[in-house]
Order: sequence, then C-alpha cells, then structure tokens
Amino acid sequence: MKKSLLTIALFTTLSGFAQDKVQCTATTKAGSQCKTTAWNNSTLCWRHNPEYVKKEKNPTAICSGTTKANTNCKQKTSHPSGNCFHHRPKKD
Repeated sequence: MKKSLLTIALFTTLSGFAQDKVQCTATTKAGSQCKTTAWNNSTLCWRHNPEYVKKEKNPTAICSGTTKANTNCKQKTSHPSGNCFHHRPKKD
C-alpha cells in the first residue's frame, strides 16, 4: 500500500515538471518541425528564439598553484581565484 502511494506521488510530481516543456514550433532549413524542447512558457527553442542570450563563461587559465615536485600546475581552471580544484582551499 505504501509503495503504491509513493509511486503515485512520484508520478504526480514528475508530471508537473513535464508541463513546462513543449516541442519547438519553428521549422528547420529542411522544412520539418524542430525537435528541440522549448522551455519557460515559450514556443521556440534556444536556437530559434531571437531573444535568447548565451550565458557568459569565465575564461579558462592555467592554475597558479605549484605541485609537490615544486613545478607549476598544468591544470586549466575557470574559477575566479585562478586555482584548480586541487589547489583551492577546502571548505569546512
């Protein structure tokens, strides 16, 4: 009984998330309907929406830390501190 109630509750909550996304209504160059998902109460996907703005990423750089062998670290990072995940201070 508990398993069936949990299953019903799970499907009910997941069906609520499915209502936000719809198939894009634009057509491709080949003339068929676009198969990409449209989000946020829009009928167009990111590719066909003229108001879409791409999120900016931090530029990547080589880590400024040093290794145990006292050489420069060669890992790339986009973290604002300039250190890769090996050389950033650990959070408590």
